Amino acid sequence: MQHSKAVHSRNMFIILFFLLCVIVHLIFVPFLGEFYEMISALFGILSALTLLVLHRRGVSPTVLRLFIIIGYNAYLFLVNLLLPDLAKLLFLMFPLILTAFYNVVWLNVLITVITGLELVVLLYLFGPIYLMGHETKSLIQVAFIFIMVAVLGLLYTIKIGPQWNNVFTENKKMGTLLTSKRGYLNLFFEHAEDAIVVFDLNQNIVAVNPAFEKMYGWQREESIGRSLRLSPPSEATKVAERIQNVLAGKSYHFLRTREMRKDGSIFDAELTIAPIYDTEKKVIATSFIARDITPKLQAERLKIDAEKLKAIGEISASVAHEVRNPMTSISGFVQMMKNDPANPYRVYTEIMYNEINRINLIISEFLVLSKQNLKKTTEFHIENSIEDIVTMFEPEFSNRSICCDVQLSQQTALISGHEDGMKQILINLLKNACEAIVKNGKIIIKVTYKKETVVISIFDNGPGMDDETIDNLFEPFYTTKPDGTGLGMMITKKIIVDYAGTITVDSIKNEGTKIEITLPLLTENKTAIING
Repeated sequence: MQHSKAVHSRNMFIILFFLLCVIVHLIFVPFLGEFYEMISALFGILSALTLLVLHRRGVSPTVLRLFIIIGYNAYLFLVNLLLPDLAKLLFLMFPLILTAFYNVVWLNVLITVITGLELVVLLYLFGPIYLMGHETKSLIQVAFIFIMVAVLGLLYTIKIGPQWNNVFTENKKMGTLLTSKRGYLNLFFEHAEDAIVVFDLNQNIVAVNPAFEKMYGWQREESIGRSLRLSPPSEATKVAERIQNVLAGKSYHFLRTREMRKDGSIFDAELTIAPIYDTEKKVIATSFIARDITPKLQAERLKIDAEKLKAIGEISASVAHEVRNPMTSISGFVQMMKNDPANPYRVYTEIMYNEINRINLIISEFLVLSKQNLKKTTEFHIENSIEDIVTMFEPEFSNRSICCDVQLSQQTALISGHEDGMKQILINLLKNACEAIVKNGKIIIKVTYKKETVVISIFDNGPGMDDETIDNLFEPFYTTKPDGTGLGMMITKKIIVDYAGTITVDSIKNEGTKIEITLPLLTENKTAIING
């Protein structure tokens, strides 16, 4: 736009100078006393006025520029053609001078070639005449040329030069600003931690940043010009609807959805999607910014779980106490009735006695939820706890023909917590694995150290679990066992949360289940494990 403004200013200056030249030419015609001088002067006036009208009508400055130079050159060529004179040949230098103001190489070359051809033609036609030029007329014409050059220089110095210098300075500042903005935008694009993608109207990728490569696993070279699947098939309908809305001008901010990496893995993301407009407010592309919020959601879930388990722990002691007191009396009377040979309702008292025992079992497990925070924290080696529990389960493994493979790390370190609680975790998990396998299976227990944590992995090749079971695994009283209480896994998670650890379950139906427990190490052991 600034360039067009500069060309517009130059056009107006040259048209006015052209008009000034032909007006002066008309003034000098009576002194020259030639009819042909009047014809060329009138042609010049007509040409200058035509150019002025085109300028006022808003003709493109670059097109009008060519018309101006050719029109001015044609006028001067006609002046020389109708009344040849040696001094008039000097007039042909004006188009060359004025063209130089545009600072356009191809235009300068064009006018130079045209002027050269005109000189050749004029010298060929009127060579002898130029040698016999009239001294008086030549003096007047030389004076005219001198006056026009002086006027041109004065106008440029007073009016045009400063104006063009201002335009040049403004263009330079704008160019520097644009370069600076472009540089900052490039730095932002390249170093942003969120994945950024630009799509064309056909959903082909135009540009991606390094964060996109890291987050989605697609390299820049294999992404540009292609339409990639960045969401799981289950989201296809929503994605198609979203694309249509964005192309229609709608934007999405902090939209939570599920995205898919190149390897097919799914992750939670927060998206900001918006159309990109051109200067005419037409959508020409779309921007896509994705943020992996998996850690954020995990933190939210852990916080909710911790608060839920804390609340359960706080009420479990009081509930167990209130229930156990009356149950003690009931249990005593039921046992007396059960032992009475004359009791006609012996069958019913047997059922009551068994159910009371079941209630006591549930109360005992409830008490585990509340006791963990009351026990004294100790320091212990996790490997010792695992070996103790595996030894305790050896008869069970033998009876069920289960092979248990324990893979301990060569490193060892202390962790802080309730060792009885850790053993309770291992008992619950191994008991579940044995009951899932039933006969002739395999259990693998592996201990590894990662940065500042210890990871305990327990794998069994049992029947696995479906998605519904996994989703409800840590919910109270949810169980798939006929005689289960549904509190074992909730207690396990409660103890792990007390350790400031995490537990993850990965299970595939008919293939097996893998459980990973991650626990923090003691501060004095972290450096040794990292360096080890």
